[in-house]
Amino acid sequence: MNEEYFHLPITTISPPAASAIHAFAEELLSHGAGAKIIFDAVAEDRECALGHAYAAAVFLTQMTCEGQAQAAPHIAAALDNNALCSEREKGTIDAIAAWGCGDERSAISSLRRVVECAPHDLVAAKLCQILELSKGDIIGMLRTSGMAASVEGRSGYALGLHAFALEQAGHAELAVRFARRAIDINPDRDPWAQHALAHALLAMEQPVEARAFLHSVSQSWDRCSSFMLTHNWWHLALIELELGNKAAALALFDDRVWGQRKGHAQDQINAISLLFRLEMQGVRPAARWDEIAIYVEGRVTDRVNGFLDLHYLITLLKSGRTDAATRLTQLLQRDRVAGATANAIQSYSAENFREAAAALAPVCHHLSELGGSNVQRELFESIFVDSVQRSRCQTVSSAHDYSRVAA
Repeated sequence: MNEEYFHLPITTISPPAASAIHAFAEELLSHGAGAKIIFDAVAEDRECALGHAYAAAVFLTQMTCEGQAQAAPHIAAALDNNALCSEREKGTIDAIAAWGCGDERSAISSLRRVVECAPHDLVAAKLCQILELSKGDIIGMLRTSGMAASVEGRSGYALGLHAFALEQAGHAELAVRFARRAIDINPDRDPWAQHALAHALLAMEQPVEARAFLHSVSQSWDRCSSFMLTHNWWHLALIELELGNKAAALALFDDRVWGQRKGHAQDQINAISLLFRLEMQGVRPAARWDEIAIYVEGRVTDRVNGFLDLHYLITLLKSGRTDAATRLTQLLQRDRVAGATANAIQSYSAENFREAAAALAPVCHHLSELGGSNVQRELFESIFVDSVQRSRCQTVSSAHDYSRVAA
């Protein structure tokens, strides 16, 4: 953890609570599996408002209705006990309270103000990047991480945050420089910087180099949180697929992406995205869709995140759960881009490729509004491209059939 963070005030009567908060910060920034240590903080000091706010954030990152419900009492406790808190703490608490109410824009604004006033607060910077990515706010992400990276260099975590933002904004070569510096500082505890470097190398059309690098650091992922563990293996599987190694990509799906941990929403969308891309390239998924559907079919009415919902929709359609898929598609119509994408997925699944292309065409340049990284959104772009190609083939085939009948 960067040393300056230790000097930021924490309002608590308990040194063990403060220690648990510092440990949580390290786990969050290093994507470790031990973020639940934050609950030790609230156990040590029931009136520690910042501890309660961070505990709520752990639940909110689950991106489920259950997570929101579990976060609510911690948000209430944080708000009840914030009278003596510093402005930095109050800003963080306000942000997480807004996040818990579904107001991610207000949460982002509050966290940015925290980073502006306390750029060493990398917890605020990290949480802000999570939300900025969810809202597709790449320019904001670049600004927030830039503030943190401009002053923090001891741990390298801010450099990794900024590297990812740079790559998403189209500055791949500069992203490589920031990511490599972050990894030099912290070679085996910054999987986000490793992930950013892989993104940048792929953007520079160096998939072989990206694959070699990710394999070289893969042993360090065993300590990672569920999302980061499966997500970096997901990237490796996509690289194998890009290089034409379908069998290797499928093996990674079974052993590393879906075969590891299955309960978190991010694990599920990693699996869904990879399996759908494999199927688009002619790989038969066998019963894999049914297994994923068991985990996601209860999420139809969650409506926590449209980006996740679109992945759930794919699974419902591929597993034959058409009623649930229709219901989810209807719910997604409340948002123009998500609704159009859902309609396209429905049409694509039914092999109505012309309708799928027509549904996606008006929103193709707005897919960033769905959130997710540029590589994640390529899934929807691939549906559009494949639909256009297949609709042309269908048109040619229909014309050929008509000419034969006319003759």
